[in-house]
Amino acid sequence: MLQMERFYAERVGDMKGSDIRDAFKLTEAADVISFAGGFPAVDAFPVSLIETVMDDLFRCDYTGLQYGPTEGLEELRRQVAVMMDAENIPSDVDNILITNGSQQALDLIAKIFLDPKDYVLVEQPGYIGGLNAIGNYQGQMVGIPLDDDGLRIDILANKLKEMSNKGRHPKFLYTVPNFQNPTGVTLSLERRRGLLELAREYDFLILEDNPYGRISFGQEPLPHLKTLDTEGRVIYLGSFSKILIPGARVGWAVGLPGVIRQLSIAKQGTDLCSSSLGMKLVLDCIMSGELDGHIDSLKVLYRRRRDIMLESLGRYMPAEVRWTHPEGGFFVWLRLPSYIDSRALLPFALEEEKVAYVGGKGFHVDGSGHNTIRLAYSQAPESDIAEGIRRLAKVLRRQIESAI
Repeated sequence: MLQMERFYAERVGDMKGSDIRDAFKLTEAADVISFAGGFPAVDAFPVSLIETVMDDLFRCDYTGLQYGPTEGLEELRRQVAVMMDAENIPSDVDNILITNGSQQALDLIAKIFLDPKDYVLVEQPGYIGGLNAIGNYQGQMVGIPLDDDGLRIDILANKLKEMSNKGRHPKFLYTVPNFQNPTGVTLSLERRRGLLELAREYDFLILEDNPYGRISFGQEPLPHLKTLDTEGRVIYLGSFSKILIPGARVGWAVGLPGVIRQLSIAKQGTDLCSSSLGMKLVLDCIMSGELDGHIDSLKVLYRRRRDIMLESLGRYMPAEVRWTHPEGGFFVWLRLPSYIDSRALLPFALEEEKVAYVGGKGFHVDGSGHNTIRLAYSQAPESDIAEGIRRLAKVLRRQIESAI
């Protein structure tokens, strides 16, 4: 049998599988309560709206059946620009690129900006999809820790000074500032301003990934980094996956026209264009006038699930376990005693208590995080959340007691 490995490109050695993708398998067993996959709730999909749009999609317009422009359907880009204007990010069609979810935008940005061994600053823990996109193009990731107010700007400042003294300069910093995946924390306004100041001082770009920003639970939204940016050094990513349906695979990037043009050239070699059917579906949902009302209903649903999870954690978890208190999004982050390895514990949780989660180590670029867990409350039925937390707490309590 031919050994194909000897033909692989050097970069293949830096590619890693995702714990999140592996966790999808854990959702398939009917008897397992899963907090693993950070999916939108299936029962929250706007099925009646989608049915209405689909019924009308091809009555007099066959745009959705044909190839489209690489940049995306112009009217969809125009509507996204309107959405961005409403969120204080001045935009027009030349600033917008439609992508196959924001994940493709992450890949394209890494493709056009990174040479092998370029430095990239990332949150630690950080979103695995973003880390993988950077790793696939052989970027050297430098992890900056988080606390309850998001990225530790003081530690970032020290790291930048240290890197500068060694002649090392990062290309960009990747951040999910709102209801971060995996921790659920939000970058404070003071730190947003501090991050931009550091970006100007040390001359790096900022990649602002915001898939969860509109799923907030009542607090006043903070200004986007892109809103505060006066130089054009922030590239903003958005997605319809969490606020409409992920199956359409429609996301977008906002940046300077020259950057959007270069991303479009890179996209031509990747897929020629995004799905015209998906783009037309999303466009017609926007034009229906029902999207904002749907997003309001999502806030109510996910807040209720978050509240059940937080209440259950407080009721069942051992005193040694700590967790975040997200104000939006999909995730709660658990920190366990240092002697517990969450990945090693997962088989016992599955076999003995039929509960699933994602171990936190894969979200860390330095190999740490063995004693952390990401819990997603987004997809689990409300009736299962308290019972799932009770089961997980039982596993953790047993582990803690055996170590004492």
